[in-house]
Amino acid sequence: MLAVKLTALESGCISFTLRPEIPYLQPFGESGRLGESGTVAACGQTITLSGEMEHYGISYEGQIIVQHSGGALCCDGNKLVLENADEAIIWMALGTNYRLCEEVFRDCPPQEKLVGNPHPHERISQTLAKALALGYDNVRERHVQDYQQFFNRVQLNLGCQPSNLPTDELLNAYIADKPSRYLEELYFQYGRYLLIASSRKGTLPGNLQGLWNQYYSTPWSGGYWHNINIQMNYWHAFTTNLAEMFESYSDMNLAFRKRAQAFADDYLKLIYEKHPNAKYAVPAKESGTGQNGWAIGTGSWPCHLSMPWPEGHSGPGQGGLITKLFWDYYDYTRDEAVLKDITYPALCGMSDFLSRTVIEQDGCLLVHPSMSPEQRKDGVHYRTTGCAFDQQMLYENHKDCIAAAQLLGIDNDTVRLAKQQIDKLEPVIVGASGQVKEYREEEYYGDIGEYHHRHISYLVALSPGQTIKPNTPEWMQAARVTLTERGDESTGWAMAHRLNAWARARDGQRAYKLYQTLLKTGTLPNLWALIRRSKLTGISAAPQAWPKCCCKAIAT
Repeated sequence: MLAVKLTALESGCISFTLRPEIPYLQPFGESGRLGESGTVAACGQTITLSGEMEHYGISYEGQIIVQHSGGALCCDGNKLVLENADEAIIWMALGTNYRLCEEVFRDCPPQEKLVGNPHPHERISQTLAKALALGYDNVRERHVQDYQQFFNRVQLNLGCQPSNLPTDELLNAYIADKPSRYLEELYFQYGRYLLIASSRKGTLPGNLQGLWNQYYSTPWSGGYWHNINIQMNYWHAFTTNLAEMFESYSDMNLAFRKRAQAFADDYLKLIYEKHPNAKYAVPAKESGTGQNGWAIGTGSWPCHLSMPWPEGHSGPGQGGLITKLFWDYYDYTRDEAVLKDITYPALCGMSDFLSRTVIEQDGCLLVHPSMSPEQRKDGVHYRTTGCAFDQQMLYENHKDCIAAAQLLGIDNDTVRLAKQQIDKLEPVIVGASGQVKEYREEEYYGDIGEYHHRHISYLVALSPGQTIKPNTPEWMQAARVTLTERGDESTGWAMAHRLNAWARARDGQRAYKLYQTLLKTGTLPNLWALIRRSKLTGISAAPQAWPKCCCKAIAT
């Protein structure tokens, strides 16, 4: 719900016409674009916008109510006209018939996904009635208290005074080598603010743009991408004391878990058929029992889930990159209910799946097929056996699953299998350049793939994982070599990931240098991050709401 209060220094000075429009209306059944119907009607002090979207049969409605003191308000067709008021409050609420639940992810025609869900009209009307009964001041106070209970948990003081300059001027000055510790503080806290604003219990999780989009076709289709993006959205939920913000993604994950179990069955069947001569260490269980765990591909949407693909660009280890979030959810909160009901089931199911994706080779257990996300060789996504990304995430998930089971006093087949496999995974191998090998078959850094690739997927054992750490000095040094060779400057989100990795490597100066570089070369005036490089400038202006991932590095 949105509430806007307008006041003037003199009485009778507030006049406006409120005439909302519904964008992207399109007839149903035409090729090329999905249809959308909609009407706008004014009655009394209320404007109602309502309609339906073709693909999933989504019913939507928005209501806008204008309250005023003094002056006169009249409705005229599809608009409200206020003249000579002393004060005005504009209330707005909207909703759809979408409900996050297991049924929206089931395998069925799109038009059947939301069948039986109630139209949002009554819920919207009740929301506005409650708000009007409370009044603007009380609603605003409740909002401030709700927001501040999270935001005020963390203070960052870099020894500076607040600035009155607008954000774009602060950033331009920073780019011109005029340091601003205030901007550095603001960037950190703005990341926390965006997560509070875009990911709350009972809402959909934040995606690449948070929750904000103005386009018919959302950049990156408004999806949830599981080979790095979801993870970067939520890493700082835990390090900056906002664990409750993760609940929206946890709820979505639970809603699609049954569908993801079917994907685990399908994926295992597929790789066994495609690689009949491979010696997979553990056979799949009977399909439909859930005993093969759960699996997920790179993309997902509010009504659709994708399965991992043996010929895709990201290996099955991305499931372990997801479950690392679930371990952090417990590790930072130490909430035993979270451990028992949320963290352990996620870890256990992922162990059930990943343990069946490995083959026996050279005395090791190696994920096969295996892909380091989006890395290419000769213009083609490179596929192999046992790349560092998959091995490290399988190792991390097994390790966390064993730890969670021990805390809960659980000893079952999944845990025993994880214990049998974990020492045979070789999550980190040091190459001839002193680097962490991205691929087992590489010798020197850069033998395979793009030298300065934006992803640092073969360092997930350093961050967000904890396999590479100070008590593994050889691996830590290899990680530093790798980060140096990969280079600092990249897309905004990729620099933030590098920043986190340097912080984990305990090189504060290098991490701070990257923080400065991220602000100077990877940040838009609204403090959103740039997501793609361009040929002309090196960076393109496709925005992403990701200054937030920097919060992890500063807090580490």
